[in-house]
Amino acid sequence: MLQTKVLESAICEVLARVGTCTLEELNERVPYASWNQTFAAVDRLNREGTVTLQRANSSDYVLSLAPPRTPETNRMTPS
Repeated sequence: MLQTKVLESAICEVLARVGTCTLEELNERVPYASWNQTFAAVDRLNREGTVTLQRANSSDYVLSLAPPRTPETNRMTPS
């Protein structure tokens, strides 16, 4: 079974190289991972803010690396 961190690292490398791609294109670029493994890794990376996932149309999502976080974006605003 493919290790999670290895796949997440590979996804980030692909996105660093190509900029943006759809989930289907990403899955083609990591053929050693199943679609479910790729989707789960993208979901984790999106939730932690490493990648951004945007709906391109009714059936496609576009994926890219998220902009680097700065100390200002990491700080919580007072309520």
